[in-house]
Amino acid sequence: MKNLLFLIAIISLGCVFPCCKAKKHTTKTEDIDSASKDMNKTIKYRLVVTFISKGAGTDAKSFEAFDNYVKNHAKKPVRVSYGWGREGENDQCFTLSELKTKEQVTFIEELKKLVAIDDMVFIKENFEYTPPKKRY
Repeated sequence: MKNLLFLIAIISLGCVFPCCKAKKHTTKTEDIDSASKDMNKTIKYRLVVTFISKGAGTDAKSFEAFDNYVKNHAKKPVRVSYGWGREGENDQCFTLSELKTKEQVTFIEELKKLVAIDDMVFIKENFEYTPPKKRY
C-alpha cells in the first residue's frame, strides 16, 4: 500500500512539473521602449471632440449626428479615433489640413451647433493631445 501511494505521488509530481516549464514569452526592452515612446507622443490637433459617459454609455444620438456631418462634408476631413473607456468613451481628432482657415472655422462652428445641448460632448480647439494608453 505504501508503494502504491508513493507511486501515485511521484506520477502526480511528474505531471505537474512539465507544465511549470512552459516556454515564457519575453519582449525585448527595445520593443517596450519604442511602444511607450509612441504612446507618450503628443500630437497637435486643430480639433478634438470628446464623447464621455456618465455611467450609461455615450450619447448615441449626438455621436450619430456628429458622424453623419463629418462623413457627408464636402472636403471629407480625416479623423483619428481613440477609444479610452469601458462604456464607449472616445476622442475624435482632426488636423483639418484638408480645409482652408475659413472652412475650418465654419466646420467647427457647425459641429458646436450639433452638440451644443449635450453635456457629454466636449470640443477642444488647437489641442496638444497625448493618445491614451490601452487599459483593457
